[in-house]
Amino acid sequence: MNSNRSKLESFIFADLVVTVMFAVLAYGTVEAWSLALLELNALLLAVMLAVRFTFDEQAEFRNWRLALPLLAITGWGAIQAAAFSLDRHATKETTVKWLAMAIYFLAALHVLRSSERRRKVLYILTVFGFAVSLFAIVQRLTYNGKMYWVRPVSPYIAPYGPYGNYNHFAGLVELILPLPLAYLLFARIKLEERLLWLFSVVMMAVALLFSGSRGGILALGVQVLVMMIVAIWMQRRGLSEGFNPAGNKMIAGGALAAVLLLVLWIGYEPLVKRFSLLQQGASEYSLVTRTEYWRGAWQMVTDHPLTGVGLGAFPAVYPSYGRSSVKNERLEHVHNDYLQLLTDGGLIGGLIGLWFFMELIRIARRQFQQLPRTRTQDRAVMFGGYVALLGIAVHSFLDFNLQIAANALLFLFVLAMTVSTGSTKEEF
Repeated sequence: MNSNRSKLESFIFADLVVTVMFAVLAYGTVEAWSLALLELNALLLAVMLAVRFTFDEQAEFRNWRLALPLLAITGWGAIQAAAFSLDRHATKETTVKWLAMAIYFLAALHVLRSSERRRKVLYILTVFGFAVSLFAIVQRLTYNGKMYWVRPVSPYIAPYGPYGNYNHFAGLVELILPLPLAYLLFARIKLEERLLWLFSVVMMAVALLFSGSRGGILALGVQVLVMMIVAIWMQRRGLSEGFNPAGNKMIAGGALAAVLLLVLWIGYEPLVKRFSLLQQGASEYSLVTRTEYWRGAWQMVTDHPLTGVGLGAFPAVYPSYGRSSVKNERLEHVHNDYLQLLTDGGLIGGLIGLWFFMELIRIARRQFQQLPRTRTQDRAVMFGGYVALLGIAVHSFLDFNLQIAANALLFLFVLAMTVSTGSTKEEF
């Protein structure tokens, strides 16, 4: 019986990992076919979790309270679809998507209790991030107007890697890169392993820079700065037994030099051109369009302050408040995840979001109190995970990464891994 339980849990874990990677490769899972597969698989996971908890009294969720806000926003979406939404069909679809995300998150909280599985996830995500970053660079250098060199795309989108928008690729890197970077800086690993981790970090950083996503580059800069602050803080608190400060300075210098050399070799002109647009100041195109989007979205919030327009209803309602900058296409998202939570969910949605944040703060506070007793490699996972979440939180002020199913799923997966870190000093 124990063997069957273990096999079922291992299958759930494998399903989660494969789904996270598939969601990214399937153009970010923004189309009906890929979303349907994602949701059907969530149903399968829900059945397996039900079986697991029915026949095993020892099965448990850690930090299950963090999943309650996701279930609450799903319930609020169902209420909106029945009574308040200005586009009930879209709200029903979005509610089903977030129910699927809640199931994935619960499954991740369950299976990532194991430090061995967290270690596997760290390795898998690092290799996956490296591979997707390399693919993105190669595809950009050999771009023929088609994604994966086979699928024609609209001239009005800006694909990069498997995504239809370079900003969403940047979101992927923001969620993965801090994990190997923290492991590289804080974990006890051999020199040859450090070089491999360093190579993966450099490749992801170069791919993000080469994407030209200014919001992504800003988020990456914040992440690197915070990681440096964490390293100094750990050293001063006497928690630096897992790393060598002098060696880390050499690693940081080597990584920076490698990134600069690769950027110069691949071609820095597009990056310079992209940032030179900032000289236009307030008249810069993306700033003008985003300001217009945000102004219209805020007016939407003031018109529907309590209930919002309905989850997923923004595209149908926005034409009454503004226009899209893309010819013949409607604006799908606000380009600000926080503002979109208010437009779609109203004050109630905003309070649910605040609830989620407070639950996360509660868990993080407990983890930091237990830091002296936490294994060194778990510390690396924890710091890397929280810095990853910080990066996507910064970028979410300027874009809509969390509206993209693949990035939302990866966000929840990394979150589950981060909050599941243990509190024993034993190495894994």
